[in-house]
Amino acid sequence: MLGRALLPEDAAPGAPAVALVGYDLWRSRFDADSGLVGRVVRVDGVPRTIIGVMPPRFGFPVRSEIWLPLEVDLNAPPTAGGGRLKVFGRLREGVSPDQAQVELAGIANRLAQTYPQTHEGLSVRVFPFVETEMAPNTPAILYLMLGIVSFTLLIACANVANLLLARAAGRTREVAIRTALGAGRARIVRQHLAESLVLAAIGGLLGLGLAQVGVRYFAVSTANIIDAFWIDFRVDGAVLLFATGLVATGGLLAGILPGLRATSADVAEILKDTSGGTTGLRIGRLARALVVVEVALATGLLIMTMTFTKTAVALRAVPLPFPSRQIFTGQLGVQQETLASAAARARVAADLSARLEAIPGVTGAALVSVLPGRGAGSWTFTLDAPPTTGTPVGPTTGLALVTPGFFTLLGAGLLRGRALEWQDGPNTPPVAVVNTSWVRRFSPDRDPVGRRVWFGEQALEIVGVVPDLQMQDPEDRAGDGVYASLLQVRPYVVRVMLNTAGDPLALTASVRRVVEAVDPDLPLFEVATLREAIYSDKKVLEAFGSLFLLVGVGALFLTMVGLYGVVSFAVRQRAREIGVRMALGAAPRDVVTLVLGQGASLVGIGTAVGLFIAFGLSHALAAVIEFVQPAGFLTYLAIAGVLVATAVAGLLYPVIRALALQPMTALRLD
Repeated sequence: MLGRALLPEDAAPGAPAVALVGYDLWRSRFDADSGLVGRVVRVDGVPRTIIGVMPPRFGFPVRSEIWLPLEVDLNAPPTAGGGRLKVFGRLREGVSPDQAQVELAGIANRLAQTYPQTHEGLSVRVFPFVETEMAPNTPAILYLMLGIVSFTLLIACANVANLLLARAAGRTREVAIRTALGAGRARIVRQHLAESLVLAAIGGLLGLGLAQVGVRYFAVSTANIIDAFWIDFRVDGAVLLFATGLVATGGLLAGILPGLRATSADVAEILKDTSGGTTGLRIGRLARALVVVEVALATGLLIMTMTFTKTAVALRAVPLPFPSRQIFTGQLGVQQETLASAAARARVAADLSARLEAIPGVTGAALVSVLPGRGAGSWTFTLDAPPTTGTPVGPTTGLALVTPGFFTLLGAGLLRGRALEWQDGPNTPPVAVVNTSWVRRFSPDRDPVGRRVWFGEQALEIVGVVPDLQMQDPEDRAGDGVYASLLQVRPYVVRVMLNTAGDPLALTASVRRVVEAVDPDLPLFEVATLREAIYSDKKVLEAFGSLFLLVGVGALFLTMVGLYGVVSFAVRQRAREIGVRMALGAAPRDVVTLVLGQGASLVGIGTAVGLFIAFGLSHALAAVIEFVQPAGFLTYLAIAGVLVATAVAGLLYPVIRALALQPMTALRLD
């Protein structure tokens, strides 16, 4: 928008330090100064000249606000332990991802042959850019959501169709008289469709209002996770067009059947029927079939909803082996020069840890490369011998770099050997401790203390064993892993952890002051409690779980209404029969059995069909989404119990109504 973009010469060694800034940063930090280009600012402690301002709504790759040239000496040979880079590319016209995969795999093979010490085993995977911010199974979850709400729409259509059938049955003589007076079938069907479409339009407008609320809820719930500048949750023109199509389709589905049924009865027979009843239009089988369909769809829907919701709830219920709500966490923007120098890194870590522990209310402090419960990755290693050329790819384990106060902060007692100490510095042999899951997996029949592990060229001597401290994500309860000293092994990221006596976030200002005192160019960001940090990227799952549960409850309510409508209509149609039975001595329990029996059979058939459908859907769901487990027996039993309870609630009023009928009143209904 202002100035110029980055040029290749900006990345050349020795080139002047420059930077691009984003639109939002330009407005918030620099007051939209049109003369900003040419000014010098400090970025990571380095003075840089601002050369341009990017336009609004640009934050590539996710939500960046400052862009620096990547300074790489293309003539320098690769070195072990070098920095990591993410590679982006745009496919040429007509080139498929598979073709790109083959080409890049060839490049990787040539690199491995040219630089075996650093590139052996190098692999390449080509994947869509959106997967950098959205998990590969996200589309599957979105399609699942579409399927679930489609089930609900079908239930609603069946419900409305049943109610319109009952209404059409009550208007049988009216339709017959209009037909006798010359009204065509098409005109009467159009009237039924018009009534149905009006109901659908009202429901559609209410639905759009609910959609606005739901989309806003989802956007707020996932704001800290899915915040890529290119992802925007809103109800736009495409959604409105789709909603209009749903309204029209729903109105037609719900209205066409009652309209056709109302005009299919024998006019002469209806007009000869002097009872004034509704015997001219028999809708019993059709209405009951629709209720069975409703119950079956609701059963399948509830099983899927319960399967997904149970997974979301189960993650929150995982017992963490430390007081996660009492622990303060934040990320530090440590400069690369400090990270690369072992002496500088150790000096900053010791100074910062001592100052943090001196803050009132802090009972322990540690610096870590990855927070417990956030996934320590899968690092290839060899045991007891260094890797050699031609050695098969070794096993993998989690790896976390920590300062000595880490285990005390989490309240973890040493199980064997010794813990990491401040004396384990840059000038002493690198050491590590392992957790019990690592021992169980890699050294079950031998004391691990004294053994050596190699991560590439980095050798570590195992000096102790500690309990499992949630090395991986919550869904991996027993993640094996290795803890090495952050003073001896370079981390890519540094995070701070504090154990507190009160509200952890109340210490944010104090922590910022301490960090600034150690290094004015050291930013602190992503501040949260440890529990919030662990479950931050699970909020998408929780948001989906809440929406699924809401839709499932709505479908259950619709099913109850549909069952009530059909049975209530049947009681009204059979009022005379019930009166005769009562006049002939039928007991109240006989009437109750009559009414409940009709409803129970519908629920039983629908539930059986629905459970069969749900079994297939549950296993298909588990196959598509890796963290979802198929529904178990207890889930099926619980859903069946919920449906029975719902059926009882739906049949309660018709039963009361049937019991309230007086025999003489029922016999005079004609």
